[in-house]
Amino acid sequence: MSYHGIRNQTWCLTVLVLVFMLTVVACGTTAPVAPPATDRPQATPTQPAATTSLKVGQGAVGAASPTATSAPVATKAPVVVETPKNKVTMLRVARGVSDYESNDPVSGRADLTFLLPMYEGLVQFDQFTDSQPMLSTEWKTEDGFKTWSFKLRDGVQFHDGWGEVTAKDVVHSMGQERRDDHHDSRRKTWRKLIDKIDMPAGPDGDEVVFYLTKAEPIMTTYMSTNYTTVIRSKKHWDEAGGKLDAEWAPNEVGVKAMHDDPVGTGPYQFVERREAQSIRYEGLDYTHWRITPDFQDLQINFVPESSTRLAMLMANEVHAAEIPRDIQKGAQDKGKKLITSTTPAIRLVGFFGGNFVSSRPEFDKTSPLANPKVREAMNRAINREEINNIFFRGRAEKMMQTHSHPKFPGWEDAWPGRFEEAYGFDPERAKELLAEAGYPNGFSMIQKSYPRPGLPEMHDIGELVNGYWKDIGITAKYEPGERSVTRALQRAYKTTDLVWMHTGSFTEPTRAIYVYHYDPSTFHGFDDDFFSQKYEELEVAGSYELRDDLIREMGEHCWTIYCTIPLFWVPFEFMVDPTVISEWQTPGVFSFRDYESVKAAR
Repeated sequence: MSYHGIRNQTWCLTVLVLVFMLTVVACGTTAPVAPPATDRPQATPTQPAATTSLKVGQGAVGAASPTATSAPVATKAPVVVETPKNKVTMLRVARGVSDYESNDPVSGRADLTFLLPMYEGLVQFDQFTDSQPMLSTEWKTEDGFKTWSFKLRDGVQFHDGWGEVTAKDVVHSMGQERRDDHHDSRRKTWRKLIDKIDMPAGPDGDEVVFYLTKAEPIMTTYMSTNYTTVIRSKKHWDEAGGKLDAEWAPNEVGVKAMHDDPVGTGPYQFVERREAQSIRYEGLDYTHWRITPDFQDLQINFVPESSTRLAMLMANEVHAAEIPRDIQKGAQDKGKKLITSTTPAIRLVGFFGGNFVSSRPEFDKTSPLANPKVREAMNRAINREEINNIFFRGRAEKMMQTHSHPKFPGWEDAWPGRFEEAYGFDPERAKELLAEAGYPNGFSMIQKSYPRPGLPEMHDIGELVNGYWKDIGITAKYEPGERSVTRALQRAYKTTDLVWMHTGSFTEPTRAIYVYHYDPSTFHGFDDDFFSQKYEELEVAGSYELRDDLIREMGEHCWTIYCTIPLFWVPFEFMVDPTVISEWQTPGVFSFRDYESVKAAR
């Protein structure tokens, strides 16, 4: 029997087991019950109502005018309304595990999604990936995108009486973004990019001005809640005894304060974190300036097993859960509702390890994965249509190029028409390419995958891809595991003869190119001298047209040399109890987000 026959039988068996669980759950379950919600005082307005705001396009999904140096015409911000009384007061959600056991935004973008209920940024990454004013009401740029001014919203309060958001809190927060223990590699970018930050009206004023060392046309993207630049309280940090040294290293007291007692300005405030189990929030005892959630309180449960998340949803112990796509129909048949993200939130891609810049001593040009014919063969061995049908019911969008999407700058309209000829499923041609490359009998390597938010099927997809490569003679030892293992190898330049499957987010290409293809990053998806040169040109490009051309040029380079394994843009899908939740609009970037905007069923 072929590998694919075995694989499909295994998959069907998994489905049967989980369908059986659905039946069992309908009768009873022993899944853990979340703590009950408690009645809380009626909100009283002590914060100011939202003022007029601006709306601008997110740099990730559209280009602003290259000549614009001031903010667009103001439009009205969302109207604050009182929460109607619901029969369910605590929203309970089950998602995959967190990357780190921390309540500090320095844990990185993937973990930020479950911290955003309590945090806000200057700019909001909204439910449709657009930029909206948040703690900043307006902004402008001058000096060829090297100077950015942000006007702060008046009267917004930190939780627990830590005072009003002012200029000093923004300066403090950008110091936090440069901490040496920050898990996002953008900390290095901020250190080089920020020359100084001025407070024209003083530390307690309502304006900050960033003076940058180079042009940054998409500064508002990086200052949005799509990144970790959320605003923290300087007073809270100082009074806890927090300090940063000259090398951006925090003291233990500061780290502990940010984990044990996080303070933000969001519509929910922190209550507790149970290690490897859950994080819990409560609503405010005053009217939030931006929105009053339909659900007073919120608990986010970290549950690694898909079967347990399913059991919790079916037993009504949670109201929303990440459920693998192959068993969603069973949950739907029992009354649960499928919700799909507003964007193709998940970037599913594979990387060929060991492809470092030529000056790195770790680069081994004799590795099979350094050969473009081998990389083409491994791409042609993959049946993308089969993967899409098995795991995504045909709903995933085929990826043309790793860092590019039609909504992003740098897109090439010709790519879709050329894709089948260059990357289409053709195992016989794949074998010919291996022979041409000097590997007529294949070769051996290691393949890794790791779970990521929004894609519980990751290990199974990796197993199927492993079978495709086996069919053309490549022996790939498959090692599914945790992301931390692969990240350690990436940082140490120890990925030669290693391929890994990865999911990233639906975000602008500049960041993706930096992370995946620029040597100073720690990811090393495919670094070479061309990417280094072009990315450095991109960093100082002072017009949107030039940036667009450079991004397209790098995309074409990656396409031609088969620098990655482009697979799919996948929508984030989850199941909800429609008797509790009527609507949840979210882009789904790194799993659940926009909790405050969930609409309760009445």
